[in-house]
Amino acid sequence: MNRVPSLGNGVAVPIPDADFPALLETLRADQLPDHGSEFLVDWMGVRTRIPMLTWAPAELAGTTDTDLPIPDDGYRSEDFEYVALARAAQGITDHPIRMVEVGAGWAPWAVAALVHARRQGIGGIAVAVEADPRRCQWACMHAQDNGIAATMVSGKPRQLAGRLSKAVQSHRPDQLQLVIIQAAAWHESGTVEFPETPIEDMGTAVWTLPGTNVDYRGAHLRHKEVPAISVRELLEAIRSAGDDVQGVEFELLQQTADAVQEHTRLMAVGTHNRWSEGQLQFFFLERGWGLIIDKPCKAHFTMTHPTLSGFTEQDGMQLYENPFVL
Repeated sequence: MNRVPSLGNGVAVPIPDADFPALLETLRADQLPDHGSEFLVDWMGVRTRIPMLTWAPAELAGTTDTDLPIPDDGYRSEDFEYVALARAAQGITDHPIRMVEVGAGWAPWAVAALVHARRQGIGGIAVAVEADPRRCQWACMHAQDNGIAATMVSGKPRQLAGRLSKAVQSHRPDQLQLVIIQAAAWHESGTVEFPETPIEDMGTAVWTLPGTNVDYRGAHLRHKEVPAISVRELLEAIRSAGDDVQGVEFELLQQTADAVQEHTRLMAVGTHNRWSEGQLQFFFLERGWGLIIDKPCKAHFTMTHPTLSGFTEQDGMQLYENPFVL
């Protein structure tokens, strides 16, 4: 591709914090479902099964919260991540929503996007990529709790792309569907090592220090081999992306940049160390992307850790806009 002679594109306009409330209001549901005894119903009309999330405050079960998540929602994410979803959905009223959520956990963003699509009277398909089979079951349950059809895709690395393509091709544009891939997203298909951790540990990553059983935080963990699907294969099946790969986000996106550039209109990247944040900024601004939300991670440099990401106490987020994909 042709590189621009300077950084950025001169077109993308950053989203200031003052605009967050108005953007979040675009996701508000007029009518909210019943919360029952187990669910938290938020202002978007999304039902979240609180007992499923072992770290979530138990008192949230059986409640409805109509407040905007500013500065955060108290159990999942900060306001700027919700703003990224609102910005991605902005203006999509006459064609199906398409998105990918990588490192999906229980697929909260994919399901929220599909719930919003239903409210807009349009169809949509989302792909949630998650290596932990237990969390894949969470994602399936979360979709079904919100009236979204869920399809599970698993298998050997060489089978994943074909099975994903089959699931996507069978989707009707007027339907809402979540496709859950039990795998890790990586720069190439194959296998990677994934740690065995308690289900409540949402900070796991496929990366380990070479030749050791130590993860990026310094924890000594048993690892198992899991299938991996390439980012290119994901994006060739569906044209949008989000990413959460715990400390190696730059390395992964650098190696898959051409596919991301070709297929992705808006990209939200969860960041886990400041060095990676700077690398991402230079790399994508040089390619002509616009950085419209930039929220650095927060780190506490105490004790010892084998990587910069190990010091991070609160993840950051960067939202990039690609002017070359309409």
